[in-house]
Amino acid sequence: MRIELALDAVADAAYDTAAHHKIRGRIWRALENTDEYAEVHDTHHGVGFSFSNIFPWGPIEEGDRRYIRIASPRRDLLDELIAHFSRNREFEVGQMRFEVADITGHAPQVGEAGSTGRMDTGTGVFCALTRQLAEEHGLDTTEIESGESETKLFWRPKHGMEPLQATIRRSLQRTHEQFGDEYYDGPTEVDEPLFNQIEPIKDDVTYSIHFQPATAVDRTVILSKWRLGYRVRDETHRYHLNLALDAGIGQRREHGFGFLNLREQNPPRADTS
Repeated sequence: MRIELALDAVADAAYDTAAHHKIRGRIWRALENTDEYAEVHDTHHGVGFSFSNIFPWGPIEEGDRRYIRIASPRRDLLDELIAHFSRNREFEVGQMRFEVADITGHAPQVGEAGSTGRMDTGTGVFCALTRQLAEEHGLDTTEIESGESETKLFWRPKHGMEPLQATIRRSLQRTHEQFGDEYYDGPTEVDEPLFNQIEPIKDDVTYSIHFQPATAVDRTVILSKWRLGYRVRDETHRYHLNLALDAGIGQRREHGFGFLNLREQNPPRADTS
């Protein structure tokens, strides 16, 4: 499930490509008066949402219409955001100042068993490998720094695809355990892959951006963007794919990384035999 906010610019501004922390802050201000969310604000658990960039990209002129999407597996959280933005129309992200002109809801679905399709990562996937995961995949751990886990070892193509896919599955497993449907096995509890096709969107595969995870904390992080093909195997796989659409993939999703868009969905092919 997701909502889309239509934003009308109230002033000219340069487009801020490093606005992740500021956007997250604006979303959190919509939730801060709800005890259930506020209690986990500064924990590693999170409340379970991801968000897109403000789009389309480019310099902003007063009166321009832009958009942002916020997704979550939690209907209650999206309802809270809808109520807040219906009352509080200001959407200021640093020097980018908007008013919420409209709010729409969407529930993209990957389709029934046998359906095929493609998702794209609308924002870069954040994948910082822990020492344990690096060692599991036979990677050189000499680059890994002590201290904060997200700075230890960013995924690069030289590490191979398995560590990246393992990180995606483990992160989605945590979302399943926190907010998912306990009727189903989690993504790490099945042997089959989440996606059957993974292609980089960028020629260089990875790229770096400036990231401010907290006030007065500045970092450079390495991200990647992907086209992700799938064929729905069964109801459990369907659940995992829809959960990924709702929650995003990879780490730091509540900072705006790993947001997914469903670009193509095809029904099962008819049996002509």
